[in-house]
Amino acid sequence: MTSRFGKAMLLAAVVAILLFLLAPILVLILSAFDSGNIFRFPPRALSFRWFETALNHSEYRSSLWISTVLGLISTVVAVGLASLAAFGLVRGKPSYRLAMEVLLLAPLTLPLVVWAIALLSIYAQLGINGTLPGLILAHVTITMPFAARIMIATFDEIDPNLEAAAKSLGASPWQVVRRITLPLARPGLLSSTAIAFLVSFNDVVVTTLIAGAGWITFPVRTFSRLRTEGIDPTTIAIGAMIVAFTILVIVLGQRLFQLSRRF
Repeated sequence: MTSRFGKAMLLAAVVAILLFLLAPILVLILSAFDSGNIFRFPPRALSFRWFETALNHSEYRSSLWISTVLGLISTVVAVGLASLAAFGLVRGKPSYRLAMEVLLLAPLTLPLVVWAIALLSIYAQLGINGTLPGLILAHVTITMPFAARIMIATFDEIDPNLEAAAKSLGASPWQVVRRITLPLARPGLLSSTAIAFLVSFNDVVVTTLIAGAGWITFPVRTFSRLRTEGIDPTTIAIGAMIVAFTILVIVLGQRLFQLSRRF
């Protein structure tokens, strides 16, 4: 009886914590479907009115396109560089591996605003502040540590004897990478890609300082609207769409991760 009571209390505590963490998200999503002209919860009448308004807003569509392109380019560059660095550190086993890992993960140890200010100072000297290449470089800087951490752990789990066996059978270095290393590293590549894209897509702090007037991303546009016009139903609908998009990417990434492990 005591054991069952203890398990029930533990389950109740877990459920209460989850509800506490998810309550703001649930309120946001449900409020987005309200047909009223002001924020209110619970919704009085359900409607897709504000989702249609947000999707028909030309500025938001433009910002969404910029965020998507920026996220895709930054993710490809960050994951590519992180994978090469991780492979070199794991397979090369240099004596300075620990120091290099610390440098790769350095952006995770300081607030983003510190990195943004530092990049802003450097960009001012280079003359690339407010440009797309500068913005991509900034996003690569903040997303690469996440990808590097995952890829280092991924390559650590791959048995190097499998690659050595392929070489002993006459496989070229490129064939070893294409047929042995990459297939085994696919779960880590998928996870790092999903996380890097989400970090890039949802960034506000660095983008606000680095981006120019012509490269306003979706989160920055939403944040600016909140500051100038306050909370309105359109902004709530946009927030709900961002949450839904994030959940979709996580679920899709997890599903692809599971499928890749089967093969």
